[in-house]
Amino acid sequence: MPISRRACTEAGSIEAAKDRQRVGTALTRVVLYAIVVELVVKHLWEEEHGPKAQAPHTHNVYELFKALESTTQRQMETIYDACRREYEAAIKAGKQQHGPEAVAVKMANLEEALQWNEQAVKDFKYDLTPRGQSVPTGMFWDSETQWVLLPTFKNFAIEVTDWVSHREAGDSV
Repeated sequence: MPISRRACTEAGSIEAAKDRQRVGTALTRVVLYAIVVELVVKHLWEEEHGPKAQAPHTHNVYELFKALESTTQRQMETIYDACRREYEAAIKAGKQQHGPEAVAVKMANLEEALQWNEQAVKDFKYDLTPRGQSVPTGMFWDSETQWVLLPTFKNFAIEVTDWVSHREAGDSV
């Protein structure tokens, strides 16, 4: 990861500059994750409500999600739960390695994640510190610390977008 000399000077060391860059990149992914999830839910809502339907101009994706067909809801929940289980395994390993107090992370269920999504889209640009329960966005957090995960970890926004694209192409997923 290339780090500028100026960034190293400002951070105090190469490692501190790398950490800043990793966290900054991860926080950017969190914001983009929230936007993508909102767009996917709105797309599905419009798809299910007819060719002339336009999703309400709201960030409350949980309400829109509840208006989706039950099969769509179940499939999205299956995708979300697969992502969440991967993060929970990493959290468990972190607790074993660093202690439960050091890694006090809780993962949100899909309902909580979609409610969090509204706050992330509306307020995250003002408060760049995720709080409360984590969602599978490429990082996880507790009230004190953020952990940036490797890009190999599932990201719900990417997984659900991939599912929608395969579904629309008629592929069986």
